[in-house]
Amino acid sequence: MPKRAEPRWTAPEGVEKPRLHLYNSLTRRKELFVPQSHVVTWYSCGPTVYDESHMGHARSYVSFDILRRVLQDYFGYPVHYIMNITDIDDKIIKRTRTKFLVQQYRNSQLPWDQVYEDLAKALEHHNQAMAATTDPDKRKMMVTEVAKVKAAADAVKTAPEGEAVGQQEKLLACAEGVLGEWLDMQKGKEVTDNSIFAALPRHYEEEFNKDMEALNVMVADVVTRVSEYLPQIVDYVSRIIANGYAYEANGSVYFDVGKFDAEPNHYYAKLVPEAYGNQAALEEGEGALSLATAQEKRSPNDFALWKASKPGEPAWPSPWGPGRPGWHIECSAMASDVLGESLDIHTGGVDLKFPHHDNELAQAEAYYNNDNWVRYFLHTGHLHIDGCKMSKSLKNFITIKQALAEHSPALLRICFLLHSWKDTLDYSSNTMEGSRQYYKMVTEFSLNVQDLVRRVGLSSDQWTGPEAALQEAFNAARVGVHKALCDNVDTRTTLDTMRDLLTEANKYMNSHTQVNSQLLVNINSYVMKMLNMFGVPLGDKTATGDQGQEKVVGVAEVVGNIREQLRQWSRDKELEVGELRSRLLGLCDSIRDELLPPLGIRLEDREAGAPSIKVVDAGELMAEIKSKKEQEEAKRQEKAKKKAEQAAKQQKQESAAPPKDPKEMFRTSEYSQWDAVGLPTHDAEGKEITKSQSKKLVKQMDAQKKKFEKWQQQQQQS
Repeated sequence: MPKRAEPRWTAPEGVEKPRLHLYNSLTRRKELFVPQSHVVTWYSCGPTVYDESHMGHARSYVSFDILRRVLQDYFGYPVHYIMNITDIDDKIIKRTRTKFLVQQYRNSQLPWDQVYEDLAKALEHHNQAMAATTDPDKRKMMVTEVAKVKAAADAVKTAPEGEAVGQQEKLLACAEGVLGEWLDMQKGKEVTDNSIFAALPRHYEEEFNKDMEALNVMVADVVTRVSEYLPQIVDYVSRIIANGYAYEANGSVYFDVGKFDAEPNHYYAKLVPEAYGNQAALEEGEGALSLATAQEKRSPNDFALWKASKPGEPAWPSPWGPGRPGWHIECSAMASDVLGESLDIHTGGVDLKFPHHDNELAQAEAYYNNDNWVRYFLHTGHLHIDGCKMSKSLKNFITIKQALAEHSPALLRICFLLHSWKDTLDYSSNTMEGSRQYYKMVTEFSLNVQDLVRRVGLSSDQWTGPEAALQEAFNAARVGVHKALCDNVDTRTTLDTMRDLLTEANKYMNSHTQVNSQLLVNINSYVMKMLNMFGVPLGDKTATGDQGQEKVVGVAEVVGNIREQLRQWSRDKELEVGELRSRLLGLCDSIRDELLPPLGIRLEDREAGAPSIKVVDAGELMAEIKSKKEQEEAKRQEKAKKKAEQAAKQQKQESAAPPKDPKEMFRTSEYSQWDAVGLPTHDAEGKEITKSQSKKLVKQMDAQKKKFEKWQQQQQQS
């Protein structure tokens, strides 16, 4: 039996195949990603569902979705992805309670004199709280809220008799926040039914899921809710106490930071050690309803694992009395329950590093008595709006629904892809314009390739220098993309690399009459595959099922109507050839510009042969046509404005200086002889002026004569 040949090629010395590295917040550097087993375990901090999800949420969850897709669809890692829903929290309790009390108040239908009196008290309470706050953003919001209430109250006073009731209802709706705070102070302790606190978070969880679906974010493999994990959380806290790292005080349980940090195999604030002792951050993490507990703690650095519920707060049984879990313990308990004593990846926004994630780490490591509960911590960067932090007080607070009303999911995702997931992203009109231009470049290339194949078919027999150069650029791009994704999933460099490849492909396609269409199809397929892997929704999704049938019927109707028009014209014996030609050209333009675009069909005339036919998103095409018309109208208006300004300027000049006497206008060095009225008869060289030249000169003199006579009349009148 012949001996099998051994491969002779080996990698050059020092050359290493690129491998995936991720920026680990725990070590503050990029590290080689080595999961603990074949399946990557991943826990993501989910939303606290008490309000509409906003672009800050999109920044995190779209970025995590991109990372998740790259790990499993590009690098081939099986991923087990867990996300929690925080549906028990101080913000949720306060929001639920105030909304419930306001609704009760409105249902009571009190006399309006009583309502006005209560509103005056609520505003007084609001002003006192406003004077006490040291947060300038919060104070600004409170001032704005007062102004809105006062404006609504003025509208009631000035409303006609028939409209007063409607204005009063608007006033109550506008005053909900101010009135709710006052009612909460009066009656908040009376709200004790746990079920009251469940409806609001469930509503906003559903809204969050709708937003994520609209953004094409994949659903988590497991979703955990705090309200469904109370027994596990109680057990988790009990074990931390048993291990000596927590203590009970007045029905609450606190984590003993000093005891934990003193152990040789533990240390507190791994992610942000410089924030150790930051009382402002710790108090914010404890929640607005849990600040008056300093006397219960052994140290200001300790934080709540379990909170004894006060009147007006939901409560669940525990060994320490009725209460509810602290914010940080929720994630530790739920992630541990599903994924165990060590996770490969934990993700969240950068603002969660301290104290939330540092407290999570401390709790879980105290529970398991280990020091490696999380191997890789990945944090997304901040989101700014036009260079500023997003804030309701700055009136730049944008919900996901508002963003989707202005931009498609594809544009928003490309926007995130064009920025590093770990750096600050500035959401602005310029940023979105860059995203729009990238999307247009990619889709136009794809449409051009599809049209090319439709016209000439698939061909791979054209292979000369240009094809070899383009193939080399294609190979280099794929290598560059792989290196970029290995380097902390650098999607920005990835998209830049694909842009450069498409630039070369467009140059090739536009510079040669004979092309290798198969090569262009290969490049297009690669780019589309990568964008699809990133989760960018591409193509016209309406051309499927019933909607596809509607599009076919729409095209058939266009053809039928045009056919009928042509038949009628052909029967019109009085129609002249010139008129028929004009109508036909107008009909051709109408087909291209008016009839087919609403169906998502774009025709592009070519210098020779049939037009390019591109099936695109109808809404985007109509928006593109509208934008083009608006630009053309703006140019037309600008041109008319400049023309009017020029005419006014000329008129001003003419009125300022007297026009030249027509008898003297041609007495220049251009001519040598003139007749009695001043018309030239010979040019400067003595040659006689021709008849055609003479006619032109007579016209110019007549025009000048009218100006001169008009000026003389104006002088006489003045």
